[in-house]
Amino acid sequence: NTEATASKTNVGFGETVDFTSTSIKAVTTNWTFAGGSPSTSVNTNVTVKYNTPGTYVAQLVVKYIDNTTQTIKFSIVVKGIDAALPYSATAVAIPGTFEAENYDKGGEGIAYHDNETENLAVTSGSARYRTDDGVDVEIGTATKIGYTNAGEWVNYAVNVANDGPYDFEFRVATANATGGKSVKLQSVNINTGVVTDLGQTGDYSYTGGKNTFVSKTITGITLAKGLNTLRLYFTGSNTNIDKVNVIVSLPPAPIDGLGIYTEKSIASTNAGIAPPVNNGNFSITTVTTNTNNGSKCLFYHYDPTGNGNLQVGFALSNMDLTTSPYNASAFGYLNIAVKSTTARNVRIRLNTNSGNFWVTLKPATPAYGMLWDGFWHELVIPFSDILLNGTGASLSATSAGLSSIKQFTIRTDDSDYTTTPDSFDYYIDDVYFTKK
Repeated sequence: NTEATASKTNVGFGETVDFTSTSIKAVTTNWTFAGGSPSTSVNTNVTVKYNTPGTYVAQLVVKYIDNTTQTIKFSIVVKGIDAALPYSATAVAIPGTFEAENYDKGGEGIAYHDNETENLAVTSGSARYRTDDGVDVEIGTATKIGYTNAGEWVNYAVNVANDGPYDFEFRVATANATGGKSVKLQSVNINTGVVTDLGQTGDYSYTGGKNTFVSKTITGITLAKGLNTLRLYFTGSNTNIDKVNVIVSLPPAPIDGLGIYTEKSIASTNAGIAPPVNNGNFSITTVTTNTNNGSKCLFYHYDPTGNGNLQVGFALSNMDLTTSPYNASAFGYLNIAVKSTTARNVRIRLNTNSGNFWVTLKPATPAYGMLWDGFWHELVIPFSDILLNGTGASLSATSAGLSSIKQFTIRTDDSDYTTTPDSFDYYIDDVYFTKK
């Protein structure tokens, strides 16, 4: 006869069950474990781990020497975490406000973790706010959580109105001269209890007292519509928290500038014609992965033999402006995002009716935040550093040049030129002018 046992049939997620087949005269033993790991086995003894809450079937099929088969099934119930118990019976609406002291019900290890069993605020003379003591809630000018220690946390059941990004304003205070410690915002999976960091306030300075609150804001936190559990995790002591205000994230205001090639929100634009025509030993293509911002950027690939428009002794590519010449007298800075691993001198140039003005990016003396490390770097270059022919008068001091910009140009530098292919490969994104 087919005989088998399971060590238990009700487990918590992440726990294991030992399955044993004691069938005699079996030719084959085949287990399948829906929802388990491993999912199958041919061994007589198997330990299976269940990581996801639910009800699953474990099945054993035994084949005997007479070619008959028999099947045994076990129903395995995998329990999730206990449902959240909101302080006020219903989850806090988001957007909205949750008061720090109104953490969930359920007690130590479920709704909160506190390093000591007593309420230190009550011990120090505060009136009692709630009966499930442990978290150090103090009634005063504001009812708040205080006496925090590293590793303590509190949970809040919330009901999010819509998918999307939200801004969290933490109202915090500290009476400690060295300041208060960062509060982490975390999400707790309502089925499995898995904790995910969403952001943190950062440490903050002395606020003037434990009842003098300031705002520390975390922006752009993405939440899913419906029931969620949020956790405030305390990274250290001397932190007092009154409440957390949550609003829908607002889109950033447009940059006060002129967009040439960018998907950032810019107040005005005079778009460069992109991608530029392949010219001067550069082959330029639009790239849609690993951009600095938005969905596209430009790749300037140095190809001195194969791009069909050869030059001798240099490589360049001009991006014409839609409105040309353009009066840029209102601006003072060229912003440009650059990514490269080809550490050679390259000129960033603006062509005008008064000549060509450029600045040279040099790996030997990196400037403006540029590094040749394969990562994006957002450079801000003053017009005062962009010089006629690289050495003459600055663009900022040449009114006729400022008022007649025609092209944005990438060019190799004569001092570092080579005909070796791939030597001047650059990714360019987010080119725009600003006032400061």
